[in-house]
Amino acid sequence: MTRNPQYILSLIFLLAYSTFISCGSVKCPSETVKLNVLFIAIDDMNDWTSLHDPEHPIRVPNLKRLADQGTFFTNAYCNSSACNPSRASVLSGIRPSTSGIYGNASDWKDALDVNDLLPAVFDKNDYNTYCAGKIFHHHGRVFQAYEIFDEYLPFPATRPPDSPMPERNLNSTNFWYNDEGQSLSKVSPNFDWGAWPRDSTQHIDHETVDWAIDRLSTSSEPFFMAIGIFRPHMPFYVPASFLETYPLEDLALPLINPDDLNDLSGSSIEFIKRPWYKWMGTFRHEEKRDSLYWEKAVQAYQASCTYADYQVGRLLDALEGMGLDKNTIIVLWSDHGYHLGEKDHWEKFILYEKTTHVPMIISVPGYKKGKYITSPVSLIDIYPTLTELCRIHPPDSLEGHSLVPLLEGTSLSLDVPAITTYGMNNHAVRSHDYRYIRLADGTEELYHTAEDIHELDNLAADPAYRTLMDSLSGWIPSSNAEPVPDAKRESR
Repeated sequence: MTRNPQYILSLIFLLAYSTFISCGSVKCPSETVKLNVLFIAIDDMNDWTSLHDPEHPIRVPNLKRLADQGTFFTNAYCNSSACNPSRASVLSGIRPSTSGIYGNASDWKDALDVNDLLPAVFDKNDYNTYCAGKIFHHHGRVFQAYEIFDEYLPFPATRPPDSPMPERNLNSTNFWYNDEGQSLSKVSPNFDWGAWPRDSTQHIDHETVDWAIDRLSTSSEPFFMAIGIFRPHMPFYVPASFLETYPLEDLALPLINPDDLNDLSGSSIEFIKRPWYKWMGTFRHEEKRDSLYWEKAVQAYQASCTYADYQVGRLLDALEGMGLDKNTIIVLWSDHGYHLGEKDHWEKFILYEKTTHVPMIISVPGYKKGKYITSPVSLIDIYPTLTELCRIHPPDSLEGHSLVPLLEGTSLSLDVPAITTYGMNNHAVRSHDYRYIRLADGTEELYHTAEDIHELDNLAADPAYRTLMDSLSGWIPSSNAEPVPDAKRESR
């Protein structure tokens, strides 16, 4: 039967329009072709980057490059402010308060169903799975024992990741101090910074990315490849050329308010100053301050972040050079942030903005590029997002929300705050404008983060905010699992 040209054109228009309506203004993933996944985890990178604000001092051009080709979640928050509980939560889709994995020593292997972990679910759905660098905490021999990945480069379990290590610490001390300058204990080898190793190709992150690039060139598709960048985790060892790009005479330093803790209760101060995490006394020791001790540590942190960004750039270059960028989802995230003296604190393990606010980018082939989403989201949302994008049925246990509606532009917000937990019954609730903290003993803090970005003014004692605090506290998990037993130490 012959059809006239006008009929055929109308039919073509209707088919095109129905496709547009069903997919929105983005390209629908193919029903038959599976998209690859490149899953990049960075250790300890906070929000002091040029990605979050062009005026910030830490330069991350490759993260910006990835954000320009995907979606940057400007208000993404970690599930916990420590490596092990954060990573266990991302990879299981379960909150620390549900699993009982609260600390770095917690044995996640006994607390979670290994078959429901994110890479295992991709493996069960006919993906080739690969891993290098730090993805889980306490890797040890778990990959071999549980066959989570088809191929992996073992993250060092029997030696420091930065081996070969220098003969002694590169900075000028082997001890840390209290506020009076009294020696407290010998410092961990991690509490160090400087130009190391001499041969930059021996850096743990360079070796990790070399392995990843080799596997990208030989892997069968579809693949799920998890790559863990260890910097800027301490020790802040970084090639000298990166340190030189942050000269001390021009160095931007964190905002330190000597009166910052005056509006906090004893419980909050104790939470901040637990002695096994509080290394700020080292930097107050006058002899060290005179020798630019703190400044050099901040310099090395900034350089380490830029070095991590450089390794991300190597991955992106390889992916594009092989043409794999056209059919590969890229997810980049940091497990938590980092304090460099803010709130009188060094490292992580607390619940403020600097240690919970993290970079998170998702790039999907065919989706709109260069989107910035300001709605609060959580790293726990990565698992359901990836399974929906790849048309994989996820476990029923997931507690996050798929971000696909935000990626597609069919929704502007999840309308839920981000929850961060550190330790049993210690939680922070981050809405678009406020941070609410409640500790296990009921101590509360409230900050109007939209106006008070450094969280200097605790509003919790003001009765005018009682209704708001009650509303935000309603998001705190109502039940908190007992802590799981500690694991035998195998790796960082």
